[in-house]
Amino acid sequence: GAASRARACRRTDAMAAAPSMSTMGAKPNKDQMKDFLEAGVQMMESDGTRELLKTSSTPPGRRLIELQRATWDTLGVDQDLGCKALDEILPPVEGEDDGGLFELKQKFVWTAMRVYLRSLEDKKPAVLETKAPMPRATIIEFFDACNARLDLPETCEGLLELFSKTVQREKRGDAIAQMQRDQLEILGFESKHGCAMLERIPQDFAADKELQARLQGWFAKAQQSYVMLEQTMIGRRVAEELESNPDMRKAKEAVDKMTPLERGTLIERNAQKVQAIMGMPAAAKQEHMKTLCEADRLELLQAQLIAFNVLKQQAAQMHMGPAAASGGDAGAVVAPPSQEEMV
Repeated sequence: GAASRARACRRTDAMAAAPSMSTMGAKPNKDQMKDFLEAGVQMMESDGTRELLKTSSTPPGRRLIELQRATWDTLGVDQDLGCKALDEILPPVEGEDDGGLFELKQKFVWTAMRVYLRSLEDKKPAVLETKAPMPRATIIEFFDACNARLDLPETCEGLLELFSKTVQREKRGDAIAQMQRDQLEILGFESKHGCAMLERIPQDFAADKELQARLQGWFAKAQQSYVMLEQTMIGRRVAEELESNPDMRKAKEAVDKMTPLERGTLIERNAQKVQAIMGMPAAAKQEHMKTLCEADRLELLQAQLIAFNVLKQQAAQMHMGPAAASGGDAGAVVAPPSQEEMV
């Protein structure tokens, strides 16, 4: 139940919470999948669904799955086969026309996330808990909700805006931490008390391997989001400079010709300067660069480009999972917030 709810909020295989038990029936065609997705979006956005999720004794994520899956019945399609077919919808390759099916699927997923999170807000208790332990189900709901919220495009854009306004890099993680504290209160736990309960999970649930794994997954998701957001923010700045700054284009040409050893030596020599310059507002950065001689300016631009490439590599490794992220020296350039900072 809890595992299904997480998938329902964050991913499209969400709709297939239960394994397929049927070997009968035909796989839905594109028109049927389109009808399902359109009807699902309409159902989830309706006032009736909002009221149903608000008053239902079933956890909202699980109830939402039930409502989604029931739509297949109206189309005469086996629920498990229909959900499996949706999982197989991939982004169209260049030149392919999928009739907007993948885009519609993405709209369905994001709508499910928004409706799920709104339903938690609708059920927020009037009085916040300040003393009682946090139930296991509430902890899992918290992890699911945080992960779902970080996947929404409007969350990413809002965090990017905050990141860009925050000069001190070590303070940028505060935006994600505040989002997490807000989510605790939506679930009825005063934020300080809720954080204290989360910190006790390793002791209070020492034998609960599933919950321990969910804790690590939640933390890894926050770290990954932090790195991806920084990558996006810096990437936008680099792209702008490549368009407008001739020196940046010269720096890129030089970096492209360097060996890995030369790049490592250069970034090691300029690591502190890169950290400082990346944290500056655009205007202050431009003024600082004007004070440097041409050779120093080009070297600093080269170091920024190398740091950005390392950041991209780290983000890709984190996206692949903890095992991949543990390799390399990317952490020497970018250090995500600690677990304590996140809560």
